[in-house]
Amino acid sequence: FLVDEIPIRVFMNKGVAYPSKAMQVMGSLWNGEDWATNGGKDKINWMYAPFTASFRTFSIDGCPAFEGGPQCYSSKYWWNGGGYAGLSPKQILAYRMIRKRHLVYDYCTDRRRYPVPPPECSQTV
Repeated sequence: FLVDEIPIRVFMNKGVAYPSKAMQVMGSLWNGEDWATNGGKDKINWMYAPFTASFRTFSIDGCPAFEGGPQCYSSKYWWNGGGYAGLSPKQILAYRMIRKRHLVYDYCTDRRRYPVPPPECSQTV
């Protein structure tokens, strides 16, 4: 997943059925301070409430949900082109920097909630 051409989430599909159902984009703000903020150590500063989020020049592209199946892997879709089979060295560096500076919670490393990680979590960049 890219934001401003910077990879923020990488899934290297090596046989795991992902996504297994139609995806959608949703935005929400919620209180995850008991588990999603450095293991509950960092608390929300409610002095800054109400919190808002906004999106500008948002675009999304994907295989239509009604198609599903093998045709979504067709070369007619740009994301199945060779340039998207992996990250460039520059993208790998940017991805690692984003994770280092901004990642607060990663369900793939949360053994308390997921003693056995979901199958997509075995993929690393």
